[in-house]
Amino acid sequence: MKKQLFLLSCAASLMLMSAGAADKEDSPLAKQMESMNDAFKGFRKETDPVKGATQAREAQQAALKSALEIPEMLKAMPEGPEKVKALLEYRKMIGKLFVTLCEVEEAFLNGKMDEVAKIVTAIKDMKKAGHDKFVEEEE
Repeated sequence: MKKQLFLLSCAASLMLMSAGAADKEDSPLAKQMESMNDAFKGFRKETDPVKGATQAREAQQAALKSALEIPEMLKAMPEGPEKVKALLEYRKMIGKLFVTLCEVEEAFLNGKMDEVAKIVTAIKDMKKAGHDKFVEEEE
């Protein structure tokens, strides 16, 4: 379970990351990450189950669209097996994030706000791990 939460947190990190440079901020991935982050900010404090579930679905849609994109860091990698592995890992993390966002929706629909809070914490951890893995630090 801890491993799954860690991987989910990595995926969330990827989803919620923002691009560093202005041109990167306009990338399709950056736009999806921003959309997902906005939905995340909305549902993490939401108390209305219907609104929370709607925001979770918005984040899910952004996650699905993000899975089709390539992070800037990976675009810069030379072609080869390492890049293929990194892209696979990225897509797996996004997929796990999608599942986690579905769990958020389910928790809202079942009125389990304490479960939503636990999942939100896991998503924050995913975000940090994803940033560590797939976002280059600006200098």
